[in-house]
Amino acid sequence: MIGIFGGTFDPIHNGHLHIARAVLALLNLQQLQFVPCARPVHRDPPRATAAQRCHMIGLALAGEPRMRLNRLEIERGGFSYTVDSLREIRRTEDASLVLLLGADAFNGLASWESPAEILELANLAVCLRPAVEVSPDLYAAARVDSVEALGASRAGAILLLEVDAPDCSSSALRAGLAAGRQSSCLPAAVADYIRKQHLYRRPGD
Repeated sequence: MIGIFGGTFDPIHNGHLHIARAVLALLNLQQLQFVPCARPVHRDPPRATAAQRCHMIGLALAGEPRMRLNRLEIERGGFSYTVDSLREIRRTEDASLVLLLGADAFNGLASWESPAEILELANLAVCLRPAVEVSPDLYAAARVDSVEALGASRAGAILLLEVDAPDCSSSALRAGLAAGRQSSCLPAAVADYIRKQHLYRRPGD
C-alpha cells in the first residue's frame, strides 16, 4: 500500500511528520507521498510559494526513506482536486492507494469533487482527533475495523485510526512567526529555512 498525504503544508510541521510516521507503522505502508496542493479549493491561497513549500517538505523528509515529495499538483497548477491526483497516481502505481484524511476533512468529503470516484481509486485512513466528532453513519457501509481488512481491499475501504499527535497547526505557526515567536512544532531545518527566507513575517517587518 502507498499512502497519499495531501495538504497546503504552509509550512510543514512536526504534527504532519508525527502522523506520517504513525500511519507508516500502523498500516505498514511501502511509501508515503506528500502531495502539496497548488491552489486549495476550500481555503485561502498559501502564504509561501509552491517552490518554498516544496523545499520545506524536502528538508523535513530528509532521513525518512519511506516518505517522498510528489509535485504533481504543483506541476499541474490551478485548483487542486484530490480526485485528479488519485487518477494520475493510479496510472503509475500498481499498489493499492491509501488517502490520509483528518476527521474534519472526512466529515466534509461529500462536498469534494467526485467523492464516489475517490473511493473507487483509493482506500481512506481517517486520523481521528478528540476535538472532532465523526458521525457513526458517515460512509458506514464502507468502514472496516482492522488494518488487515484495509489491506485486503483495492479501494473503497475506510479505516478510522486513533493517532496521537502534537498540538501543532500551520495557521497557528504562521501567526506566531508573524509575531516573531519561535516554535518547537517546526523541524529544525525548516525553522532555519523560514528564518533565512523571512517567511510569514508581516509586511514591513
